[in-house]
Amino acid sequence: MNSLREDHFSLKERIKFTTKWFLIHLVDTYMETYQQPGGEEPSFYRLGHKAAKNIFWNDRMESIVEARSLLPQRMDTYIKDGKGYRKESIIFERDRGIARFLRQDRESGQTLEEEVGITPNSMDPLCAFFNLRKRLSPNNPSLELEGTTGSRRFTLEGKLMGEEQINVPAGSFETYRYKCILQYWSERANGRKNGKKIEKRENNPFTLWVSQDDHRFPVQIIYNLPLGNLHVRATSVRHYDPV
Repeated sequence: MNSLREDHFSLKERIKFTTKWFLIHLVDTYMETYQQPGGEEPSFYRLGHKAAKNIFWNDRMESIVEARSLLPQRMDTYIKDGKGYRKESIIFERDRGIARFLRQDRESGQTLEEEVGITPNSMDPLCAFFNLRKRLSPNNPSLELEGTTGSRRFTLEGKLMGEEQINVPAGSFETYRYKCILQYWSERANGRKNGKKIEKRENNPFTLWVSQDDHRFPVQIIYNLPLGNLHVRATSVRHYDPV
């Protein structure tokens, strides 16, 4: 599945969430972090995000991240397509200044490959969210990140707005509250004009509450939608000691 085998990692944390729009329950998901076993200072993390219980969304994402730099090596996305899954991968080659985007053609099943230009600090979305959790703090109150999914580029900005005690199904937490903006630019859907790419920007503002302890668990997210808000709340959080 990845350049580092799954059995090279042990589970470090699991956070389960429920998502509601108004009072309508939409989906349950969970986020996981794995690390290489054998000590407190691993070389890599494996990040995961997938659905736990839902009726319409079954995508799964996994990212291999260097522990020291918190930069990704690759991300794999498994997209539900009929009775099976199709896979998309983005592989970061920073020494060449590119990322290789691999995707399966829905009709032929063949793997198509494209090269996307990146900066030295380019990330995938899963890795960017992990950086937001771990790096924002009173000593580092704002953060600007950027990256690519292969088909779209994005920026993620976060700013510390204050401290707050909140109650969610997982318990009561002393948290930092961050105001965040996720922006995507979609090239492929908009084509070209006069030889230049036409990009459409999509703004996705949200507020993130992260626990003040060393784990920095994301315990609540509220997304601002054109109609109402999407509430994502932790139903359980668990940390596992290194194997």
